[in-house]
Amino acid sequence: MKWCTHCVEGFCTDCEKSHRSLKLTRDHKVIAIEDYLKIQDVSFDLTCKIHGKKLDLFCKFHSVAICGVCVPSAHKTCQVDDIISIDDVAENAKSSAALKELEISISRTLEHVRHCIENRLSASEKIDIEEQMIKNTILQTKLKLIKHLDALEEKILLKLRRKIENYMLKYSKFLKKLEVMEKEFEKLEEQTQQMKLFASDLQVFLGTCQMNNITMGKIKTLKAEIGREQNYTIEMKLNSMVSSLMNKVKHFGEIHIIESNADLQLKDAMIDQAQIQVRWSVRNIHDINLQLKMKFDLQPQSLVTGCFIMSNGRILIADFSRSGKLIEYDDTGKSVVILQTSSKPYDLTEIDTDRIAVTYPFANLIEILNIQKNTIEKKIGCKQSCFGISYHNGRLFTVVKERGIVILDTHGTRLQTIKIDTMYVCVITATEDKLYYTVQDQQTVNCCNFEGEIIWIFKNESLNLMAGLTVDNNQNVYVLSHGSYNLTLIQHDGKQSKEVLNVSDDLSSPTAVCYNKNRNLILLCYTSNKVALYQVS
Repeated sequence: MKWCTHCVEGFCTDCEKSHRSLKLTRDHKVIAIEDYLKIQDVSFDLTCKIHGKKLDLFCKFHSVAICGVCVPSAHKTCQVDDIISIDDVAENAKSSAALKELEISISRTLEHVRHCIENRLSASEKIDIEEQMIKNTILQTKLKLIKHLDALEEKILLKLRRKIENYMLKYSKFLKKLEVMEKEFEKLEEQTQQMKLFASDLQVFLGTCQMNNITMGKIKTLKAEIGREQNYTIEMKLNSMVSSLMNKVKHFGEIHIIESNADLQLKDAMIDQAQIQVRWSVRNIHDINLQLKMKFDLQPQSLVTGCFIMSNGRILIADFSRSGKLIEYDDTGKSVVILQTSSKPYDLTEIDTDRIAVTYPFANLIEILNIQKNTIEKKIGCKQSCFGISYHNGRLFTVVKERGIVILDTHGTRLQTIKIDTMYVCVITATEDKLYYTVQDQQTVNCCNFEGEIIWIFKNESLNLMAGLTVDNNQNVYVLSHGSYNLTLIQHDGKQSKEVLNVSDDLSSPTAVCYNKNRNLILLCYTSNKVALYQVS
């Protein structure tokens, strides 16, 4: 009649009373068996797959649930304070940011799948309309040449029908795939809601982690399916000799199917910014040009190590000189606000229109600031100096000395650490599925996934004392060289590059760079206390 989510066991009415009467088990969450049946298909493991023991610990360094046997066998090098009780980390899992983002990811993906279904149905209707137009053309010609063209009409209609059926079959197959995916995401959505309502915090925590992997895998499959879909335009080229040379005409016309990329996009399935983008074509970097839009002097004198163009067009500058401060400028270059900071700010990134995250390497600290209210919303301590920082889809990515690239949520919970040699790494940028960082002594720009696996490495001797890097909408990388006085554009796959700005463009000792994806703007800061804004075209 009842189910204990803690013991993972069912009880009759009498046993449930005994279960509640025991001091050891009276706090266990007991739900109706009907409610348990709603979550029994939700995918989460409560036992270690390697040792078969209960998952009762959590390694913060590796961001993984473990059992007691895992500690000496696979986590003996982890620090003592990295191994904590899973009950502590799973507390309030139902209200966690990870669960909320999973719900939004599933919901938005489901919404976009339905949009794709509507798009394909519309494309099918368009084919029907075009087919009817061709039939009308055929019919009009047929009326003038009825006796001689009866046989030809039958032949051309048969050919038309076969081609239509062939390509309509392709649409039908793709629609069926989308409908299957729709049902899968509906099931995930329902399971997530039921898990949130009836599962324990531990189950929600593990279910969130495991269902997130399942969801991302399905999204990846969906992207691949959409990327292969084509639009077809049906045409008929009427034989020009039909009306004048009917006795010599051997065929009525020709049916052509014109293929073009379907105008479909699977947009952001996660919160805040677009995480998943389907790009049908990638612009050649050699066609990209920069035009100077504005240049102004910084007031007061500043040592700029980080800069950012906010969504509202405002410019934020991190001044690393003296006691440190943040300076906000409007889109005309006029200083608006000077924010005093608790230490010298090194780098900054936008979380939303009101909030930013700032690193303070001398204080081993990250702060989340509300720049509208001029308040500190959150302080996140780091074990060593933190330098470059980037935000994407609810996660902060920062370079921490002797640790690597640390991934956090906005509450300060460490989600993952990617171990790299940070001695020569200071700047970092994150996109929906990749991380980019510079390695000074090797003169390289490295691209890796969120597991730390290298995707590509770009090396060039002109990358001397790299001061910053940023990424555009097509994941092309702009890297700024303080020592070589240039701005290099690297193609999204790391195979090609070109110098877009150099010393002839008055690029003297540049120190920071930022790309605004909404407005296609490049912001550059210089040691000479100047700021330049370029339009990318």
